[in-house]
This record gives sequence, structure tokens and C-alpha cells, in this order.
Amino acid sequence: MNPIAALCAASTVLALAACASEPQPMMTAQVKRAVTPPGGQWEVTDATAIEPAGTDTSPYLGQKMALYEASAGDPAGRSCAKPVYMGWEGSAASVVGTAAPAGDATSPVMEVTCDGQPFGTYVGLADGSLMTRINTWALTLKRVSAEAMVKTPEPAPMPMAEPMKSDGPKTEKVMPEPAKAMEPNKGSIVYLASYKTEKSAHSGWKVLAKKSPILAKQQPVITPVDLGKKGKWIRLYGLAADETERGVICKQLGKLVDECGSRLRE
Repeated sequence: MNPIAALCAASTVLALAACASEPQPMMTAQVKRAVTPPGGQWEVTDATAIEPAGTDTSPYLGQKMALYEASAGDPAGRSCAKPVYMGWEGSAASVVGTAAPAGDATSPVMEVTCDGQPFGTYVGLADGSLMTRINTWALTLKRVSAEAMVKTPEPAPMPMAEPMKSDGPKTEKVMPEPAKAMEPNKGSIVYLASYKTEKSAHSGWKVLAKKSPILAKQQPVITPVDLGKKGKWIRLYGLAADETERGVICKQLGKLVDECGSRLRE
């Protein structure tokens, strides 16, 4: 694997070229080549002010983004439906400025363009994280773990029946009324579709979210499953507040999915 592909497999950060206070350095001397994006989600975990920023807290801290072949984001919330990834080896300082860590003279660099325009530039660090620069901030991004991405709601506890009551000296016992059937817990998962890879599941989510205003306000829930002879699959879920909303989601998706809401896959 070339150094840029290794960078993309372990780190990710999108420089916001449109908002940068000064243009990124030109590196025409470097030979650029197409590279594979890292996939997964990334979070800004550290921000260093290279120049006076007027505040001690960066607005980009905690921001999440993803870098896939079919879509890309950046720490400022922009998105690109058709990103192009190119890579080379260069100086980290030339990308992030004086905040670049000391070490090797050259590091893997990944450039993202969108519709032919600069969309982000990232430097791969030895610990697997990425660095980029937006305005006066040098940002460090780390990959969000799969466990943190998939948060399945815990089931609600069953309602407790009231204890039997005794009416004075009578020996007859009053039995409690039968417990009412529980309605689905708010935020219960709704099966949408299955995919062979996590990357294709995220691409599928973008398509489905465009058709469902309910899903468009959520983050996807992705769960890997091993079906033995049928192989390993990635199941994609959304969230519904109740049975009514569950039905609305599947109606909005229509023929885009075949088994929306399948209980067998939940």
C-alpha cells in the first residue's frame, strides 16, 4: 500500500479552502496520484490557533465528518457528492503551518477536490490521525470507533404489576389488571436494508435520507452481522418514535427497499 493509501486508511481531515484566510501553498513540484479515501467517520479532537483567533475555543472542536469514495464532508459542515482524492508526499508544515509536529521531513498528504475546486488537504500523522488547516486553526482529527458510531437503544423495562391488595378481613384477593402491551420504545430501530460493505451502507443511507425527511434528521445506525454460509453483511437501520412513524418511514421510502421494517432483522 502506498503512503497516501495508508494515510487514508487511518486518518481524515478536510481543510475548508473556501473559508481559509489565506490560500493553501501550491505544490506543483509534487507528482500527484489518485488515492483511495479512508472511509469511516472522523472527529476534530484538537485545535491549535496558528494566529490570533479572538477566542480560546475553536468552533471546529467536536465536529464530525466522513470521507468516502461517493461522498465527503469537512469540519465546517460542507458536503461533496463527487469528491476526487489525490495524494503525494510533502511537508506537513506546508499544509498546517507552524503547528505541524516535528518528525520526518515528508509526510503523506491527501488532497480532496469537489467539482474541480479545492475542498480539503490532509496530512497523515504517525499515530494514524490527520491534520488540516481551516482559517487560523490547525485541526487534528481521529477516526470514530465503530462502537461509538453504532448506538442501539437499550430496551425499556417491562412495567411492574401492582402487588395484590387485601380488602380488610376478607380473604378474597384482588388480582391486578393485566399489564397493557408495551408500545415500541421511542427511538426503536427500523430495519432498512443490508449491504456487503460499510462504505456502501453509508452511500445507501444518503439515497434513503433524500427520500425520507424523517431519516434526513438522523444519523445512520449500522450493525455488522455474520450469517454463516450467506456471508457477512452490514445492516442499515433508522429510528422511529412509534409504530405510526415506523410506517411513515417505510411509506416514504416506497420501492427503494424491499423489506423495510422487517422484524426478523431487528
